[in-house]
Amino acid sequence: MHAYDKDMMLKARENFAVMIDYAVSCCGQPLRLFYNRFLGSGIAELFADGYPKFTLGMSGIELAARVMENTGGTLPMDKPYSFPYEDSSYYWTGLAICQFQWETGLGFASIDRNGLAIEQVHSLFNPLHEADFTKVMEVLRSYYHPQPASLKALRTNLGLTQTELAQKSDVTLRMIRAYEQGTQDLSRAESATLLRLSRALHCPVSRLIEQ
Repeated sequence: MHAYDKDMMLKARENFAVMIDYAVSCCGQPLRLFYNRFLGSGIAELFADGYPKFTLGMSGIELAARVMENTGGTLPMDKPYSFPYEDSSYYWTGLAICQFQWETGLGFASIDRNGLAIEQVHSLFNPLHEADFTKVMEVLRSYYHPQPASLKALRTNLGLTQTELAQKSDVTLRMIRAYEQGTQDLSRAESATLLRLSRALHCPVSRLIEQ
């Protein structure tokens, strides 16, 4: 069952696509870093649930700015932006991810973790950007393969060493190593530790402990 109807989805995915495109194409945010911010902003879950304030109540540019604000950053809202960027690979990526989320009902974090990282979707632009979206969804479904969460994967996706993550999160290097090697169970970590790691990695706490 979908969180909201198809007509709403078409408008919501347009806003979502502009959010990605504006942040990356106009404001120079790295795709992975911005998407991690989105996943950790609290907006991803509300958007997936069809919360009108975020699906329809804001423009894509306003969404991008709110994502940055919620994760301790800032984003200008006055950069020149000609809508729509029909030929933008980032705009298309946003359309594809948003529609896939709507059709499957999966969380954005689960989609990103399980075979459809935003970079993977973006890489499909050239073969698929002129295809019907029914075909696009078929291809995306073929890439989706559930797998366990990994602290190491979250860290390396941001280009961080274990030492850098320890410094950013104020979690000891010894504990970072123990969590990654499996000698300590991250799901049993203190809530304060999980919160510090989630902030450093720009991801929801749930993404650290889901199995």
